[in-house]
This record gives sequence, structure tokens and C-alpha cells, in this order.
Amino acid sequence: MGERWDIIQEPLPEYVHYTVRWSPWGLMDRWVINRLVPSEAGIFQLWVKKRKSLVLLTTEPTYYGGLRNTLREAIDELAHSGERLRDMIADRECWFRFSVTPFREHLENLKDWFGRGEEAYDTQHREILVREVEQWSKFPPPPPDIKTITRERLKDSDFGPPMPTPQ
Repeated sequence: MGERWDIIQEPLPEYVHYTVRWSPWGLMDRWVINRLVPSEAGIFQLWVKKRKSLVLLTTEPTYYGGLRNTLREAIDELAHSGERLRDMIADRECWFRFSVTPFREHLENLKDWFGRGEEAYDTQHREILVREVEQWSKFPPPPPDIKTITRERLKDSDFGPPMPTPQ
């Protein structure tokens, strides 16, 4: 990543101002996520395509698992932790963008602001103001020679003979 898509905080006496520099848009694809999304704490947005425009589904922070792991879980059918996001996406074309920060306080304040919009306050009762810097570009799609493999769930019988039952 040559450019840094991060969150900058500027505390003022009556306000706390955040500048969120969004990443380029990325298609929810395993190849794109694994190679271009950092495994760092941050905030992400999921957008689904509706006719010819994008509609915001959710804006959420990620902490310990990082952005890469959270987005990867959302597209991996075997990851139970991603079911909520997969249900929201519901087999529609989905796009994401993100911004990183190592500070939990920044993520919690931004979660409040994106959830409420106007009139969000931090723990010191300062009003939260947010400026979003958008990058109107896309991450590159996967190369044409990359094949998508769908995995099926394994059954117990796939692992050999059944375990004996205690008598």
C-alpha cells in the first residue's frame, strides 16, 4: 500500500474533529481482500449494488481481528462469525471501503457518529465532527486466470470410519 488510508483526530476545546480518508472501492472478492486489505484495526463500510447505484448497508469498526479478517469472514461460507454480514449482503453485488486507526477511542467515536449522524458526543462531552475524504477509484479486480473455488461443507464420514461409541 503506497498510500495511507487512515483516520486523523484533531481535538479542540468544544469539538473533536476526525478526518476519515477512505480507501479505494473494493469488490467483495477473496483475492482482492487477501491481497489489498490490511490486517489492522479500522472502520469499514459495505455497500450493495441496487440498480445502477450503491446503497450503504453498514459502517462498522473492527478491532482485534482486523479489517482483512472481518471482510474475509463475511464472504467465507464456512466462517460462522460472518453470518450476520452475509445475511445483510444476501447474494447481492457488494463493495467495501475502509480506513485504519490503531486507537479504539477513535473507532468508538466514529461508530457513534456514523450511527447517529448529528449530535454525537465523545466521553468528554465534546461534539464529534467528521470530514470524509473519498477516493473515487477502485482496487484492481482479480486477474482473469484466477479461478474461484467454492468449498463444500465436509461431513463426519469424510474423515474415515465413525468413532466407536462407549458401551
